[in-house]
Amino acid sequence: MLVHAMARFAATAAPPPSVHAVAAQAVADCFGCILAGAHSEVAQRAFAAYSRLGDGSAPILGTVQTLPASYAALANAVAGHAWDLDDWEEPGNTHPTVVLLPALLAAAHLKPVSGRDLLAAYAVGCEIIMRLGEALTLDHYARGFHSTATLGGIGAAGAVGRQLGLDDAQIAQAMSIATSRAVGYTVQFGSNAKPLQAGFAAQTGVEAAVLAAQGATGQAQVIDHPRGFAGLLGAHDADRSARTRQRLGSPWALDEYGLVLKPWPSCGYTHRLMTAALSVRDQVLHRLDQIVRIQVWMPDFHYEILPFDRPMTRNEALFSAPACLAQALITGGLTLADSAAGFWDIDPVTRLIPLTSVASEPARDPNLNYDPLQPDRLAIELRSGEVIETTCAYPLGAPQNPMSPDQLADKFQDITTLSRSCFDHLLQWPDAPDAAKYFQEIPR
Repeated sequence: MLVHAMARFAATAAPPPSVHAVAAQAVADCFGCILAGAHSEVAQRAFAAYSRLGDGSAPILGTVQTLPASYAALANAVAGHAWDLDDWEEPGNTHPTVVLLPALLAAAHLKPVSGRDLLAAYAVGCEIIMRLGEALTLDHYARGFHSTATLGGIGAAGAVGRQLGLDDAQIAQAMSIATSRAVGYTVQFGSNAKPLQAGFAAQTGVEAAVLAAQGATGQAQVIDHPRGFAGLLGAHDADRSARTRQRLGSPWALDEYGLVLKPWPSCGYTHRLMTAALSVRDQVLHRLDQIVRIQVWMPDFHYEILPFDRPMTRNEALFSAPACLAQALITGGLTLADSAAGFWDIDPVTRLIPLTSVASEPARDPNLNYDPLQPDRLAIELRSGEVIETTCAYPLGAPQNPMSPDQLADKFQDITTLSRSCFDHLLQWPDAPDAAKYFQEIPR
């Protein structure tokens, strides 16, 4: 059974030093995203709702407020996902850190742990999420399931189980229980429900682990049974599940795939276009008023997540290819301040949006999220008849096109208003003797 294999791995595996740098950057980046979203509308609504259900001691990061551990995990994950600034991974198409970090920090208030302990649990959680993503393939996401909410909750249960010191039998039960709450839909994108779904996954991870610690049980075959998780939410394939068992930690998924760290607060599927726009910006910046047509081509399963060609709200604008592309052409990027100011409704963005047409193409290889042989393509036609064309296979922030340390620090400073020294200090979290205390004491 896949659950048993993942549970044994979660209980005993030691991540290699090679994943430490990936984890350190991703957690520091996600912590900044949580602080940036702590006072967002959706985070405030979540906190107000759950504060009515009971008091607790786990902190809501970026505030002085606290909640019970599982509610704090939910609220911090909602905050971290509020502006779509948090990292994501390719095989499962999830935002792993925004689920795992809030769940693990909340669990650290149930049982104190060191930074090294948290790092091991985090790496285990990423492994479960990404290998499950391989097992289900991108077909799971293409069917309309928000994999951050589905795969993320199961991975979080395994990670929290590891951090709490559960044995492999208990971790197997935790992941089985989590599977019963692993749901979320991409059709919710552009609304408060998207970050809430990430929050539900973090909450599930904590609650499933503590339930298992108290002896609660689930069926071991729930993930790879034809009528279980993989069979109902994806294309069931027993051979693929068997290969997944063999690939756990061989190599570690964080080594094999890395993580995509996001420079801009919008859906990651807008970022290839935005990166492409930056490559030709110097050629069009002084001729924006001469643009008569912008044509875009992208894979169909990317475009399906970007339905808002004419966005009306901030949430919709984060999932609008024309709006994000226009913003990148005009300003060279997209900031939280731009988003708060309503960039999609300000000239000249408003002039370029209706000039933009997006054509979706069948995915050449449906097993690849970013197919280097099928890049996003951009063509900008000027009044003179000149056409400026470019392509982008890997967006800024992908492991194949990473942000520099300075760019990561600049992002952190921009979204949190904290100092570079604060970010540099935050990168040292794996060395903390008490992880919960370390993150609580980061200057705000």
